[in-house]
Amino acid sequence: MLFYYDPENPTINYLYRPLWDKLIKAGHEINIITPNPTRGISLSAQEKYKKTSVEKKGAFTIHRVKCYTYHPQRFNKFKLLRRYISVSRRLAKRLRKVKSDVVFVSSNPPLLYSYLVTKYCARKKIPVIYNVQDIYPDNIFKENSLAYKLFNPLQVKSLARASEVIAISETMRKTLLKKGDFNNKISVIYNFDISEVQKTPLVKKYTFFDPLQFNVVYAGNIGYVQDIDVILSAAKLLVHEPRIHIHIVGEGSQAARIAKRIHDENIVNATYYPPHSVEDSAELYKNADVNVISILPGIIKTALPLKTASCLAAQKPIIFIGLETFYHSEEWVNEVSELYPVNYRNYEKVAETIEKLANKKPKPKLKYPHIDIFDKEKNVDAYVALISKYLNDD
Repeated sequence: MLFYYDPENPTINYLYRPLWDKLIKAGHEINIITPNPTRGISLSAQEKYKKTSVEKKGAFTIHRVKCYTYHPQRFNKFKLLRRYISVSRRLAKRLRKVKSDVVFVSSNPPLLYSYLVTKYCARKKIPVIYNVQDIYPDNIFKENSLAYKLFNPLQVKSLARASEVIAISETMRKTLLKKGDFNNKISVIYNFDISEVQKTPLVKKYTFFDPLQFNVVYAGNIGYVQDIDVILSAAKLLVHEPRIHIHIVGEGSQAARIAKRIHDENIVNATYYPPHSVEDSAELYKNADVNVISILPGIIKTALPLKTASCLAAQKPIIFIGLETFYHSEEWVNEVSELYPVNYRNYEKVAETIEKLANKKPKPKLKYPHIDIFDKEKNVDAYVALISKYLNDD
């Protein structure tokens, strides 16, 4: 069950492709149930997928389901919600027509998606693997809010119905355990380096950067949760340091606003760029002087950014905005010598840390230890083992 699939190219699918490859090599077939593609797809290209269809590609069968679609220039939150609800209901309905030995579903928005899928699987006694990449409604609402009290029971029911639950960090596992006694079904499998940064060469003259500058890079999703305004506020404190430049690369709901803020406030030491491919992002991480990860306060309890493993693989200093030491339970943080956590949107500390790193002479040659929990081969095997446990029962 995928919210996005080819010709869309979401980064999360780079995580899942090695799983698919391994399952196919073991002789299994994969059904992908996905909505008509819209994300980053031209209107003319969308026309090809106007109707529900089935495509066979080797061991893959792709079930494309026609869902509510709106013109991108007429976007508003209500239409986005209609799209989410339409996709959730129609994909879950399509699942009824696809013979399945085991179902794999991730925590895409909205929560209705995993709720409906797990409901159907529980009724038909089909094993379901629930991959929790983020925890809703905890990542949006406060626990004492009416919205949280309304939506949280849906999450609890999804967890209760799932045969296996995969959390992507130890901190998230603890958040899920507060919702019920699910310890016997929760596994922690961290996301690995999807960009293959470790295999990317470090070049002396990387054309994207001015080699005379100290290049600070944020590359990734630019949404509300990522809180890129903190980085721009830090940039404004560093305008007296013309050799420091901040590069903001990516797409998302806040990208246009961030680009506009840079222009309107004349933040001359910051530049916004459209998204790079996952492969090109590897070069950004590897050739940056410092990489930035940014999330809102408290979000670390509900998500761990997918780019974390790629930034670690780059072997460069990391500024992690939102890695509050009083919230997280990530022991691996203590193994990374040049990781700088920043609490509570403290842009002054961000600016201070960047300036200190820029003034370090000579620049340290880092060699972070191999952190086993981010190992690609091990984690792909862990996913496949959980899925195969149910495939081998027949």
